[in-house]
Amino acid sequence: MSRLWQRLQRPIKREAGIALVVVTVTIAVLGATVADFAYNSRVDLEAAANARDQLRAEYLARSGMQLSKLLIKTQQSVLDRNRQFVGDIQLMDFAPYLIKAFGGEADERAGLGALLGIDVSGLKGLGAGRGATFDLTMQAEDGKLNLNCGGGLNDMPHQQQLYAVLSALLWPPRYNRMFETPDADGQYATRDDVAKAILDWADVDEQKFDPAGNSSGAEDYRYDATRDPFRAHNHFYDTVEEVNLVRGVGDEFWGSFGEMLTVYGGCKVNVGAIKPESWPLMAAIIRATVADKDKTNPVLADDVLLAQLSQMVLGMSQMMGGFRDTNSFIQMVTNPQQALGMMPGSSSSSSSNGNSSIMGVTIDQGKLGNVITTGPRRVYRLDAVGTIQRTREKKIEVRIRGIWDTAHINQNTTSPDPNDRMGTWVYWRQD
Repeated sequence: MSRLWQRLQRPIKREAGIALVVVTVTIAVLGATVADFAYNSRVDLEAAANARDQLRAEYLARSGMQLSKLLIKTQQSVLDRNRQFVGDIQLMDFAPYLIKAFGGEADERAGLGALLGIDVSGLKGLGAGRGATFDLTMQAEDGKLNLNCGGGLNDMPHQQQLYAVLSALLWPPRYNRMFETPDADGQYATRDDVAKAILDWADVDEQKFDPAGNSSGAEDYRYDATRDPFRAHNHFYDTVEEVNLVRGVGDEFWGSFGEMLTVYGGCKVNVGAIKPESWPLMAAIIRATVADKDKTNPVLADDVLLAQLSQMVLGMSQMMGGFRDTNSFIQMVTNPQQALGMMPGSSSSSSSNGNSSIMGVTIDQGKLGNVITTGPRRVYRLDAVGTIQRTREKKIEVRIRGIWDTAHINQNTTSPDPNDRMGTWVYWRQD
């Protein structure tokens, strides 16, 4: 009995299988550590690849911007100097196609080569590599209305010119709804209020603009009483999008006139650079520069007739290689039938299209000379996109928008050639 009792009191040692438990726990810990290490390594690899492709895409876009400068220099030194022989040919219209030779895919380069009758398969230096492309679009800012002509110190002549064109641009009855509905703050604005507010935003004083040059009281646009209070800039516009902060300017205004406005270049609109879809700006120029003796012309009172005249003038300008000078513009507007009759094959086309009824408007040459100009372009808006195609579904893009002013003096050039001092970037944005 005592032996049985002693045996029951002995500790029981069951250590068999403990090694398996230790190994299992160790493998679990190591597995979690390795999985975390693999995940972090994968994240670091993807981040590095993204950073690499982001940099590649950025420099592809920059390549497009640099090539655009080459096109602009070619435009200035070759085509602009021979406008009287070749007409108003603009390389920017062909930029999206020409750029394919350097930044397009292999099939795009081959297609461009076939169009030119050149075998590009054996040419070196073309293309940006597999899965890498860049695109470029160019347009002139000269055919737009410069809002900064009313900014800075009070330059009354330029302010009056800008006010006249702005008022004419806002005049058509089709924009009535824009001024009959309140804005987000419940405020109403008339056409005249908006035109004056655009000028008052950019001038340096605190006096409300008066086209007659008289004092009309302090500016009171209540920008500090809005939901997000702010103050008027009282200086030049930094970007054209800044006009959206002006009292009376909203989404409908921007959608109607945004593409006709700019803040770069000179104070005269280059009528040869006005795009066909921007014909309301052409109509505003005609209405603002009409001779005093012809202000009762029925064309000015009928927006449809003025639209027909504006569109026909722009169409004839494109077909005839632009305006030679302001006199040719005046002739087209004053006597469109005579200008139309001078075009080849116009006798049959004018009657069939119903253009024989379009009436002209007498233009004041003095007023017109202060508002428009003709000739080569000065300011270009350039949009470049660099693309790296990672997979079929995934790609990385970098977009760059720049404004190049060919008449702006470059203070940072290292070239000894004085010609390289003309032209520089006045705006640069990368997304």
